[in-house]
Amino acid sequence: MIGRTFHNSKHPLSIHDLKEGEKASDIVPEAVKGKVDLIPINDDNVNETAELNGTRTPLAKIRTKELDYNRIHSNSLLPEYKADPYIIDYNLHSKEFQETMTCPKEIAETSNQCFDREVYNFLCKWVQSHEDNTLLRFDQSLDEYIANDALRDFFLNTQHPVQQLLKNRIIACHLGRRAIGVYFDPISGDPLLAPTEQRIYNLARRMDSEQMHIPFRSDHPNKQTEAGDTAAISTYPIGSEQIRYNSGNHFISRPANGNVFDENSKRCTAKSAGNLHVLVKRGFLEDRLQEIKELTVETHSTGETQLQYFVIYSRHSLKEGHFGASLVIMDPVNPYFPKRVMVCDTLLKELPQHPRWWNHFIAEYSNVFGDAIVEIIEDLSHPLQKVNIKGDEPYRHDWDCPYYVASMTDALAMLVKNDPKLLLEASVQDIHSAMKETMHDYYQPDRKIKDRTEIKQVNKLKRWNSGREVIKDFVVEISRKSSYEI
Repeated sequence: MIGRTFHNSKHPLSIHDLKEGEKASDIVPEAVKGKVDLIPINDDNVNETAELNGTRTPLAKIRTKELDYNRIHSNSLLPEYKADPYIIDYNLHSKEFQETMTCPKEIAETSNQCFDREVYNFLCKWVQSHEDNTLLRFDQSLDEYIANDALRDFFLNTQHPVQQLLKNRIIACHLGRRAIGVYFDPISGDPLLAPTEQRIYNLARRMDSEQMHIPFRSDHPNKQTEAGDTAAISTYPIGSEQIRYNSGNHFISRPANGNVFDENSKRCTAKSAGNLHVLVKRGFLEDRLQEIKELTVETHSTGETQLQYFVIYSRHSLKEGHFGASLVIMDPVNPYFPKRVMVCDTLLKELPQHPRWWNHFIAEYSNVFGDAIVEIIEDLSHPLQKVNIKGDEPYRHDWDCPYYVASMTDALAMLVKNDPKLLLEASVQDIHSAMKETMHDYYQPDRKIKDRTEIKQVNKLKRWNSGREVIKDFVVEISRKSSYEI
């Protein structure tokens, strides 16, 4: 009994939607009945074929093909849930998905309902074995308590509550699902989350550790109810609506937290090798420039003469938190002054105009290398980020500079590896053009910048995947501890 399939279906159902003894047809929403064909796979028919996109295909191949729902919707690190022998085929390349990058709403709703049911069962078991910790129950019935306050009690009285929830594979699969299993509102870009799922993210946000904060999926604590739900704007204190309804109210416009920085740091710094040094650390640009000078002095003391290439991803300062990237080429023979410096900002502009943060770049470099550095700093900025307009809807605001800068950092690192001579000798225009060739998320093959709608779609998926990365790290840690205990 391996996997599950909703054959030729454009309507995916979750890998964990089925309970023991339940058939897939029992949970297909009325809105999609008749649009899916269910093909059970068992030992008797595993070698049979079925029609897939007009071609007769072995069921076993359907089961393991790239569009297998287990690999679209769940995390490959999670144990496979095998309560029922069905697999799903969902066409990632369909026009419907390519245009919307979203799951059909009725399917997302079904998956959310099943998730809420699983958390309900989880909390029932917790209440039965932890009655002394049900501090918020008072005179509520069990159903009322679980609907209102049990999850908050669970968080208040459990060490590492998020990890405890993730030990349940059904809960873990839903929280760690791929973006293809999520319905995103076509206007605001907000994902349709299960009510209990939103509570989990919000209650985790209240914890002291930022590590528990799943990026972009939670409301700020002052925008939550006591139970952990999203507070309606109508409940905000009188006079605070305009101040409190801002970018933080929406998934696609919330600022990134430290977990996103750590994700980008891990991926970008992995490219460091030889005389390429990719620096992505907590702190600010001036800290990294001091580090570069110290490292080059050390390199000089060893007798090394090869040019050293430093790619920096950093915030500007404590006062100015905007992200930017830099390429600094240092000659160990002269470790106190760079051979070439290029800086990358993200805001929409036309070269050769300087970006808004140009003065910050100049000030930070001058503090480390002296005022003469102004003469050699070159502008390599990419006009990716939309300027936020006062009075515009908050969900139209663009706070995705961490992803833009990560893309520029990767592009510079790749050029150091593939064509260091270009970076040393070519014009800034040629280098700017060469970067575009590798920045596929934001540039078309002809090197023209993608449409704003496409860029927003890309960043929406990056945001969702950043949350998946945090959840995946939790699951890996749980697995590691379980193996150690065994």
